[in-house]
Amino acid sequence: MHPFEKIKLIIWDLDDTFWKGTISEGTVEIPPEHRRLLLQLADIGIVNSICSKNDFAPVMACLQETGLAEYFVFPSINWSSKGQRLRKIIENMQLRPANVLFLDDNPSNLGEAVHYCPEIMTGGPDMIAWLISEAKRATKKDPRHERLAQYKVLEEKHREMETFSSNEAFLRQSNIRVEMDSDCLTHLARIHDLILRSNQLNFTKVRSTPDQLEVMLRDPDVTCGYVRVRDKFGDYGITGFYALKENQLVHFVFSCRTLGMGIEQYVYNRLGRPELKIAQPVISDLSGGNPGWINQETPEAGVQQMKIDALEAHTVLVKGPCDLFQIYPYIADTQLFDTEFTYVLPNGLTIESTGHTTNVVEALRLTEAQKHRVLSEVPFTDAGMYRDDIFKRGYKVVFLSILADANLGVYRRKETGEQFAFLEYIHPLTDSKNWPGLISGEYSHGGFRFTEEILRNFAERYEFVGRNTSEQIVENLSRIRDHLQSDCVLIIMLGGELHYEKNTSEAYADRHLVHREINNAIRAWAEGQTNVRLMDVNRYLVDQNSFYDHFNHYIKPVYYALASEMVQIVNETLGSTIRETSKMKMVLVRMKEILAPAYYKLRSWINL
Repeated sequence: MHPFEKIKLIIWDLDDTFWKGTISEGTVEIPPEHRRLLLQLADIGIVNSICSKNDFAPVMACLQETGLAEYFVFPSINWSSKGQRLRKIIENMQLRPANVLFLDDNPSNLGEAVHYCPEIMTGGPDMIAWLISEAKRATKKDPRHERLAQYKVLEEKHREMETFSSNEAFLRQSNIRVEMDSDCLTHLARIHDLILRSNQLNFTKVRSTPDQLEVMLRDPDVTCGYVRVRDKFGDYGITGFYALKENQLVHFVFSCRTLGMGIEQYVYNRLGRPELKIAQPVISDLSGGNPGWINQETPEAGVQQMKIDALEAHTVLVKGPCDLFQIYPYIADTQLFDTEFTYVLPNGLTIESTGHTTNVVEALRLTEAQKHRVLSEVPFTDAGMYRDDIFKRGYKVVFLSILADANLGVYRRKETGEQFAFLEYIHPLTDSKNWPGLISGEYSHGGFRFTEEILRNFAERYEFVGRNTSEQIVENLSRIRDHLQSDCVLIIMLGGELHYEKNTSEAYADRHLVHREINNAIRAWAEGQTNVRLMDVNRYLVDQNSFYDHFNHYIKPVYYALASEMVQIVNETLGSTIRETSKMKMVLVRMKEILAPAYYKLRSWINL
C-alpha cells in the first residue's frame, strides 16, 4: 500500500469507483461508507477532487442532491482523456503528484495517470477499505475543515482568473496584503509545520526540530519573522517564515498556497536581498524586484506617482520584462494602460518571453492550430507567450523592451517551423549535456520541474536556434512596426551598456557588449522609421552606484527618471498633461545626499 501520511489530495473516478453504477445509464448508489470516508478525510485535512468521464451537469446535480458537492474541489468532468486533466488538477492545486492518490476502476486510466504524472499514487476501488481504516487512525485533525476551505478559495481564484487578459492584471485587482511579524514563539507549532511540510518553496530545506527552532527563535543574533497573507478571496494565515543570521538566510520557506502571488519575491526584497544558498529544487525565481500588486495602497514611504491625464482605456500597451515592470509603479492611473509583463503561473512556471520579439512575431504569423500544437506538446509553455493584443487592440502607444531578446534562447519545431523563446540561451534544452543541471535546478529552470523524459521528448521535436542576433531583432521589430496601426508610436526600451562589476553569472559576462551591439543596430534602423522612438536607460546610468543587485536592476532614481520620460512620450503623443507631486520631488532631493553621482545626471531629466 502507499504511505498514507503522504496523501494530501485524493482524485476520484465516479462510475463504479466512488459510487456503484454508471450515471449516464441511470441512477447510481453511493455506499454509506464512502460518504463517511469523504467527511472523515475532510476532518483530517485530506482534500478530494474528481476526474470523471461524464457530462458535468448530471454529475453535479447528483452530488448536490446528496449534499456531497461541497467536499470536492476542482472537479474535472468531461469526456476527454484523463492523463492531462489529472496533471492540470494537480498544477492548479499547487501540489506535487507524489502527494496525490488517484482512484479508478479502469487500469488503462491508472496507467495513463502514471504516464502524465510519474510520481502519482494510484489504486482501484479495492483500496477504499484501506483508506477507511487509515483515516480512522490518523492523528492529524482538521475539525474546522480549514484545508478544504483554503482550496475552495483557490478554486474561486482560478475561476475569476480565467476572466482576465493576463495573470498580472488578475493579481493587481486581487488586493493582496502581506504582513511580516516577529512574535514567532507564539506560533511555533505552525512555523515548524511549515518548515517540515513545504518543499517547492522551501529555499534552504533546513528541517529544524521544534526544540532547535525554539532555541533559534530565542537567539538575539538571529532575526526571525513570519509572513501572513490575505487578499479579497480570503485569509491564508501564516504562509511564510524566515530566519536571518549575519545577513544570511538560515530559513526562507513559504506555503504553496500562495504560489504565483509573488509573496517570496516581495519578502526577499523587503529583507534587502540577503545572502541565500538555495537548496534545489525550488520552483520560484527571486531575481526580480518588488511585485507591484502587493500592498498596493501603501506604497513605499514618500513615493508618489506621476499622472497622465486625458487617456482612454486600452490606449497604451507596456509589454516586456523587469525594466518596464519596475518603471510602471511610478505611473498613476494605470487602469488606463494595458500591461503584459513577465508572469508566474499557479504551478510556479515563469513566463518571461511576453515581450520577446520572436514571440510577438510568431503570435502574428502562426495560426491558432499551430499555436495549439506547441502549447500541447511543450509543458513549459503558456498561451500568454503568443498574445496578439498588440496588433488587435488599436493601441496608440506601445512600449517594448529588448531585454528578453538579449537573454532567452529560441527554439524551433523541426517539422513545421513554429518558434518560441524560453530560458537563458547559455544552457540549451536540446543539449543532453545540460540535462543534469536543468533537472537538479543548478541551471536556470524558470520554475519548471524538468525530467529526462520531458527533455528527451522536447529534443526530438524541437531544435535550438540560438539567441537572437541584432539583425534578427531589427527584422522582428520592423515586422512588428509594419503591423501596428499607422498612427501608433512604437517606443523601444534599450538595454544597459555599463559593465556591472559584481556580476557572477556566466550568461551576463558580456551582456553590456551584447546590448551595445543590439542598441546600435536598433538606433540605426530607427532613424529611418516613422512613429518609432527609443528610451535609452544609458542616459541615466552613471557608475556602479546606478545598479541595485543585478545587471538589469537599477536604483529607484533611474526607474523614476525612465517613468518621467515614459509619461513625457505619452503626453506628447496623445496631447495629455502630466502632474507630478512635490512630495516625490522632495524624496529625490533627499536621495541626492546618498546617490550624488547619479542624482546630478538625473536632475536634468527630472526637472527638479
